[in-house]
Amino acid sequence: MLRSPRILFYAVNGLGLGHVTRLLAIARQMRKLLPGAEIVFFTSSEAEDVIFREGFAAFKVPSKSIRMEAGLRSATYARMLQTVTLNLLASFHPHILVVDTFPAGAIQELLPVLRWESRKVFVYRAQRPEIATSPLMQNTLALYDLAIIPHFEKEVDAPMPEGLERVWTGPILIRDRCEAKQREEARLILGLPAEEPVLYVTFGGGGDADMDAALSTAMETLAGRPDIHVAVASAPLYRGRIQRSKSLTPVDYYPMAELYPAFDAALSATGYNTAMELLHHGVPSAFVPFPRQVDDQEARARSIEAADAGIRIAEMSPDTLLSAVDSLLDPARAASMSAAAQRMAPDSGAGRAAEAIVGLLG
Repeated sequence: MLRSPRILFYAVNGLGLGHVTRLLAIARQMRKLLPGAEIVFFTSSEAEDVIFREGFAAFKVPSKSIRMEAGLRSATYARMLQTVTLNLLASFHPHILVVDTFPAGAIQELLPVLRWESRKVFVYRAQRPEIATSPLMQNTLALYDLAIIPHFEKEVDAPMPEGLERVWTGPILIRDRCEAKQREEARLILGLPAEEPVLYVTFGGGGDADMDAALSTAMETLAGRPDIHVAVASAPLYRGRIQRSKSLTPVDYYPMAELYPAFDAALSATGYNTAMELLHHGVPSAFVPFPRQVDDQEARARSIEAADAGIRIAEMSPDTLLSAVDSLLDPARAASMSAAAQRMAPDSGAGRAAEAIVGLLG
């Protein structure tokens, strides 16, 4: 096996952190297995500083969302992205290329390099059937050597070409329960009251109009509940203002999963990473699904609800929200929900993913 393999993680993100976080979880485990490896990230996430915080080098291009806001024409953006991608891969010449969610890249910029000699790994989170079965998806997957599926086998459909090696790892998490801090320390770090019930509110990385509106609704509604202290995630790309008050504290920490013991309950969007983290750490949670191009958050929220591992909020109305919060803070319901949640995400599959990828090096 190579002593110093070169590994490139390709994280195509818009305004969120999902793909970056998942690949960071795998990279952390690969660094343990291969301490001499040269690991580089290539990302379009506008919150790429989290890669720096985990001690990895990163190359950055603008996201498609910022491209539009900045007034870059699509042809200009495509030319820049394709050029940077080709040059980075040619200069770094990775032994292994690890790609998340979009096997061909955001605008098919990876297609020219997928026949190069490096080994290719695709992190295959469940996708909408019309995307997963598309000719582009299936034909591109045929160019990969390994599929890492961050779900349990038979839990989801993951159509792929015959002969593609695959490993079902279960949820891939940036931190597992043994890495979390104790409740008292976690609350001290976040500046939260030591004794009051604390509800954590998080709606993605910020910059999404629907999620930002949901956050505003939640803060306005919960302001009328002085018996609950609200900890609102300061999303890195949220451009509004979260006003601190006696019963509300903006919280900013990465990765927040280390501090989940600080919270008695949570109100969250149903993105893959945050949902899996809250389940794994056993935080009684209410989940709000949002429409996404690839990710079916509604299906995820329904599966969590069916397992009695959380509450699905179909409509962000004050009455629905307050009813859900009361259920989350009911001791008997919270204990049952927490246990069911931990059964859905019993551990992190990041180590299993890293071992499978390292196996490609022979």
